[in-house]
Amino acid sequence: MNKEIKKIISKAEELGWTVTEECENEFMFSKFSPVGQDFNFIADSEGETDLLIDNIYERYSNFDVSEETYLWLDNTGHGSNGAPYDMKDVYEDMEACQEMILDLYNELRMM
Repeated sequence: MNKEIKKIISKAEELGWTVTEECENEFMFSKFSPVGQDFNFIADSEGETDLLIDNIYERYSNFDVSEETYLWLDNTGHGSNGAPYDMKDVYEDMEACQEMILDLYNELRMM
């Protein structure tokens, strides 16, 4: 892992993210959502700092709040697996998760 990638990881950790290298040049960024759900996403760097930051932005851009919400609902439309009970609360939490990715991207691109 190059020195610039280590700086990105260090900055993300300062911002409250846990970063683990899943395999070579592929990183999982994890953080708890506002209601306490364990939220994470994977971004690839291919060894390039700019590509890692671009892939974080791509994850933000492609984040489908409705689809992510649906994954946390049971067959009656209520939260499951630790998600809030009310569908609206799950949706709002997923919106917050999307915003967390954008905040991370904005901080990293300013480095």
